[in-house]
Amino acid sequence: MVKLLDYVEPARWAALEASDNIFALVVMAQIRAKVTPDAATLQGWKFRLIRLMYERGFERALILALFRLIDWMIRLPKGLEADFRQQLYAYEEQQRMPYVTTVEQAGIEKGIKQGVQLGVKQGEAIILLALLQEKFGPDTVDAYRERVTAAESEQLLQCSKRILRAETAETIFH
Repeated sequence: MVKLLDYVEPARWAALEASDNIFALVVMAQIRAKVTPDAATLQGWKFRLIRLMYERGFERALILALFRLIDWMIRLPKGLEADFRQQLYAYEEQQRMPYVTTVEQAGIEKGIKQGVQLGVKQGEAIILLALLQEKFGPDTVDAYRERVTAAESEQLLQCSKRILRAETAETIFH
């Protein structure tokens, strides 16, 4: 039976740091999460432990798996977490080791693009509904709301252009 907190002693801690056993990193993360009183110092430990994985040349998949575990064990306040990420990104850039896999990065970029497109479409729909209300009244908005919210961005743009010359609401949607 082993008591993890016994490894806080300098000689035992040095043995953990010198070990190539991946479990030593997990033990160090758990110990630091338990005994470190302030978040700023904990942030430093979290970075040091992650950096050790890179320095030891662990494979990418192992680094990601251990990172997830250490990240779960060592929680930081939002502000410090953002600082930690920036510090890690800078380190990985310097080492040419991406923190995010290319597949993950592609997914992030795709999500951002889809989010922007959805935001633009929603904005266009809001503007068209406001124009319909202004020109034809609230009953017309109620009658066409579903059609407007289901329309594609290009259709919304065309309808917004037609509203300038439209005599009736129906002519906008043809």
